Amino acid sequence: MINSLRLIFIFALRNLKEEKLFSLISIFGVALGVGLFLSILNSTQSAIKSMSSDIEKLNPIANYEINDKFGKPFDESIIKILNDRQIRNYPVIKNNAQSEDEKLVIPIFAIDLLKAIKNSNIDITDSNLDLQSFFQKQNAIFITDDIAKRLKVKVNEELFLNVDGRKKFFIAGIIDSEQVPSGIYQDIGNFQEEFKFFGKVSRIDVNLEQEQVDELKSLLPANLLLQKKSVLIKNQGEILKSFKMNLYFISFIAFLVGFFMLFNTIFITVVKKREQIGTLRALGSSKLQILFLFIFQSLFLGILGSILGLLLGQILSIYSSAVVEETISTIFKPVYIKNIFSFNSYSFYAVFLGICISLLSSVFPAIEAARVNPVETVRRGTFELKFKKYYKIWFLVGLFFIGLGILFSFFDYYYNISEYPYLSYVGVFFILIGFCAAAFLYLEKLIIFVEKFIKKIFKTAGFISFADIFSSSYRFAIALISVAISTALVISMVTLIDSFKISLTKWIDNNLRADIFIKSASCSSNFCFEPLDENTLYKIKTVDGVEAVSTFRAMPGTFKGKEILLGFGEEKVVKKYHNGIDNFEVTKSVAVSEYFKIRYGLKVGDFIEIDTPKGKEKFKIREIFTSYSNVNGFIIFDNSFQKRYWDELKFTQVSIYLKKGVDADSVISKLESLINQDGSLDIFNNDVIRKKVIKIFDKSFAITYAIQGIALIVSLFGMGNMLYAVALERRKEISILKYLGANNRLLSKIYTLSAAVIGFFGAFYGVLLGSVLSLIIIKVVNTKSFGWSIEYHVNFIKTSLLLLVLVLFVILAGLLPIKTIKQLDPKKFASYE
Repeated sequence: MINSLRLIFIFALRNLKEEKLFSLISIFGVALGVGLFLSILNSTQSAIKSMSSDIEKLNPIANYEINDKFGKPFDESIIKILNDRQIRNYPVIKNNAQSEDEKLVIPIFAIDLLKAIKNSNIDITDSNLDLQSFFQKQNAIFITDDIAKRLKVKVNEELFLNVDGRKKFFIAGIIDSEQVPSGIYQDIGNFQEEFKFFGKVSRIDVNLEQEQVDELKSLLPANLLLQKKSVLIKNQGEILKSFKMNLYFISFIAFLVGFFMLFNTIFITVVKKREQIGTLRALGSSKLQILFLFIFQSLFLGILGSILGLLLGQILSIYSSAVVEETISTIFKPVYIKNIFSFNSYSFYAVFLGICISLLSSVFPAIEAARVNPVETVRRGTFELKFKKYYKIWFLVGLFFIGLGILFSFFDYYYNISEYPYLSYVGVFFILIGFCAAAFLYLEKLIIFVEKFIKKIFKTAGFISFADIFSSSYRFAIALISVAISTALVISMVTLIDSFKISLTKWIDNNLRADIFIKSASCSSNFCFEPLDENTLYKIKTVDGVEAVSTFRAMPGTFKGKEILLGFGEEKVVKKYHNGIDNFEVTKSVAVSEYFKIRYGLKVGDFIEIDTPKGKEKFKIREIFTSYSNVNGFIIFDNSFQKRYWDELKFTQVSIYLKKGVDADSVISKLESLINQDGSLDIFNNDVIRKKVIKIFDKSFAITYAIQGIALIVSLFGMGNMLYAVALERRKEISILKYLGANNRLLSKIYTLSAAVIGFFGAFYGVLLGSVLSLIIIKVVNTKSFGWSIEYHVNFIKTSLLLLVLVLFVILAGLLPIKTIKQLDPKKFASYE
C-alpha cells in the first residue's frame, strides 16, 4: 500500500502547483462567496445590536423597563412609588438631534449619571471626562467616540445641533461606544431645564426581584407597561429578522460561485491525470486513497479561499454596512454600525460554509477518479459512459424535486404554516436541485432535436462540435447548469427589482399626492414620533397659495403582543385629494396594512380589537392598503379617534395641498422664513421626497447588482473550465484533426460553436428556472417576510439584453482553450496512435 500522506504531497500538491490559474480562480470563487456572506452577516448583526443597545447597554444592571404603551413620555411621579418600595430605578429621557453639516440623526439620552456610573461600565477616571463641567453647565454633554469621529469634534469644543430648534452644546467628555449606546448624554436635570421637559420621562429602568414583579404591575397606571429587558432585546432582533433572512438567502447563492469553480478545477485535474491515476491504481493505491487525494485538493483550495474570504468580507463590510445602516435607519430607527474589521463567531460560520461547499464540489470528480481501473489507463470518459444510463432516472428525480419545491411554496403561501417563509426557502432549494438533476436529459434531447439543423449551417464545425457535446454530454451539462443558474439568478433578481420598483412607483403616485411635506429635522426614519409645535399649523394656514392642510401623527402600538404602527390622519382631506371623495363620512373604522391580512387573515368588513389608553376598542376594517414604509403592521385612524381615546390632538408630520398654479418652491421659501428659522424642520416638495424614496430603494438593492455581476463571472469561467477540460480529454482527437489538415481557425470555430450552443440552451433553461424562482420570491418569500405584496412584472427588453450579454460572455469563454489547442503537437499523438 502506498503511504497516503506521501501521495498527498507528491500528487495533490503538485496538481495545485501545475494548475495555478484554475487553482487561483477557485480560491477567489470561494473567497467571494464567504466574503459576501460574512459582510452581510456582520452588518445585519451589528445593526441588530445597535437597535437594542439602548436597552442592553444603558443601565445594564436593570432587568426590567417601565414604558408607556404607546411610546409617549409619562409622568415621573411613578419614581416616588419605586423609591418608597426601595426599588432601584434609573429614569431615562430620550430624544433625537440632527447635526447641522452631516445631517446625521443622533439619539440624546438624558440620564441620572451618578446612578449610571455606579451601575454601568463607564470609567469616570478617564481623562476625557470632565464631570464638573458636565453637572455645572446646563448645555454640557458627553458624546460617544464613534459619533464624535463622524462629527469631527473633540473635548471642550462647542457643537450645534437641531433639537427643537438650533441648540449649542458643550462637549465635556468622550465616552467609549463599547460601554454605552452610541449617542449624546446629558444630565437629566439639565435636559429638563434646557428643553422645558419638566415632570416627564421616556422610560424607567428598574432592577426587580421576581417577587416584586407582580406587585409592581398592580401599582402601575393602565397606560404603563412593565417589560423584561431580555424580551425587549429579542423583539428588536425580530424586527430585522425578515430583512436579515432575505439578505442571507440572496448571499448564500453566491456560494454557488465557489462550488462550480472548484468542481471544474477538480474535474480538470481528474481529466489531465487519468493516466497517472491508472498507474497509481496499478501500483496498489486503493479507491479510497484516490478519492481522498481529490477531496483533499478541493478542501485545501476551499480552506485557502475561506481564509481569503475572511479578509474580503471585512472589506465588503465597509460597503454593505453603509447600505444596511441607511436602509434600517430609514425604515426603522437610527442605527450605527461600527467595528467592521473584527473577527468573531460569524467568521467561523462563513468559513464552515466555505469548507462544506468545497467538500461537496469534489464529490463527483473524486468518485470518477476513484473508479478508474488500472486497465483503463489509456481510456477516457469511463464515468461519462456509466453515467449516461442514469439520465432518465435523474430526470424523473429532478421532476420530483421541482414538484416538491413548488408544493412546499404553495403550502407556505396558502396555509400560512409559519410566520416566516421557511418552507419556501426549502422549496427554492429543492427546485434548484431538481433543475440540476433534469439538466442532463434536457441537454441530450435538445442536441438530438437541433443537430441536423446546426450541421447544415456550420458543416464540419457543426458535425464535430455536436459529436463532442453528445459524447461528453455529462461535462457539457455541468457547464449548462452553471450557465442556467447564473441566468436564473439574474432573471429572478432583475424581475424582483423591477417588480418592486414599479409597485413602489405606483404606491408613491397613490399616496404622495400632497405638494409639500413637513417633518422634524431630527427624524431620520419614515415615521416620526416627536410631535411638532401646534402653532406651526396655524402659521402654515396663513401662507398664500395653501388650499388645504392634512396633519398626521404616528405612534407605536401593539397588536397581539407585537409592535405595530398607529397613524392618525385627516381622513376627509386625504379622501378628497387622494380619492376624489368630497363627502367622506367618518365612522368607527380603520384602514389596515396588508400585514394583517397576510399574518392574521383579516379582511375588509372584519372587526379588529385595538389597545387604547381607555381599554380595548373594536374597529371595523373599511380597507386594506399596501404600505412599503414599514414591516410591522400599520393601522390608520381618523384624527377624531386620537382625541376620543388618547385625549390628545397632536401631529408629527404635515402635508400641504396647494392651489392650482401655485409654485411649490416659492411657498417653501415663505414657510422657511415663517416657521423654520431655527432649522428644526425639514420642508420639501413632492419631487424631492419621490427622489429620496427611489434613492433609498436603489441603495437597498445595490448589493444584488454585485451578485448579478458574480453570476456572469460564474458563467464565463464555468464554461471556460469545461471547454478546457474537454480539450484536454480530446487531445488525441484534436491532434489527429490537425494532422489531417484542420487549422486553428476551424478548431476555434468548433469550440466557439460549442460554447454558443451551451450558452443558448443554458440561458433558455435558466429563464425557465428564473421564472419559477422569481414567482416564488415575489409572491411568497417577499410577501411573508415583509407583510406587503408587489406586482409581478417582467421587463422583456431589459431581460433580453441581459440574456444577450450572458450568452456573449459564454461564447467568449469558447476562446479560452484555444491556446491549449494551438500548443498541441499533432506528430506526437499521431505517431503514438
